[in-house]
Amino acid sequence: MNSFVKLLVFILIIVSAGIAEAGGAGVGIHSGYGVIKYEHHTSFMGSDIKSESSQDVILFGVSGEYSFSEPINFYAGVTTDWALGLKDNETTKDHGIQIQSNDMRIFSQFYDFRFGYKNSGRDYYYRLYVAGGWDGVHIKRDQFLQQKYPAEGVNKEDISLWRAGAGAGFGYTLGNWALDGRIAYAYYLSGEVKFSSLPQNTFDTNGSCLDMGVGIVRKITEKTSFYVGVSYTLLELDESVIKHSNSVWAVFPQSRIEIFTGVVNLNYSF
Repeated sequence: MNSFVKLLVFILIIVSAGIAEAGGAGVGIHSGYGVIKYEHHTSFMGSDIKSESSQDVILFGVSGEYSFSEPINFYAGVTTDWALGLKDNETTKDHGIQIQSNDMRIFSQFYDFRFGYKNSGRDYYYRLYVAGGWDGVHIKRDQFLQQKYPAEGVNKEDISLWRAGAGAGFGYTLGNWALDGRIAYAYYLSGEVKFSSLPQNTFDTNGSCLDMGVGIVRKITEKTSFYVGVSYTLLELDESVIKHSNSVWAVFPQSRIEIFTGVVNLNYSF
């Protein structure tokens, strides 16, 4: 991910510098607080294993956008999100009977690069875009209890996902206020999962991501606006093919991650 970080910094520097006087640019910073939920399920080798965890989450991120002078109304942008889960308990059941509990912490990061078209009328505005990017999820588990007996160890899970998709934004203005909404969908073209407990195996997965939000925008000055709203993100990942290595059979289970937060955003336009 070093290349992604470098590219992100490069884009934001260009955007914040204005790129060219003929175009327009803007930058934003946002933060939020809410809940992140994790579930997985597998019927691998006759089991019926279900795991779930719910923990508070802190969200923060930055964004940048450049509007081209030609062709008119087209723009390019980048949006990043980092979601830090606050450590909480995870429970695992097999056929409804609890077989394990442990502490769990989730860290998710999202990097979205967009190209689209935007326009506005007297009291409304809208935008359409295509997007691609990379999402990463890091999960750390420790403090295991198996059949009520403590078990030593720390298990780390790293999920790397490449995606492509499309989205739309829309708003209705009333003076210095606006009602703003967005929706986007992406498909994970490629995904890899690695476990620290099974370093010899890399699991493949695909899936999808749905992202939605709605809120209120308040224009502060000609160049500055403030947004407050709610955001919902859903990741659904497919179960991997079965891996066999050193007489150990393993699978990455079907997984679901939901992030629901209240968000505030401060935006500045050049």
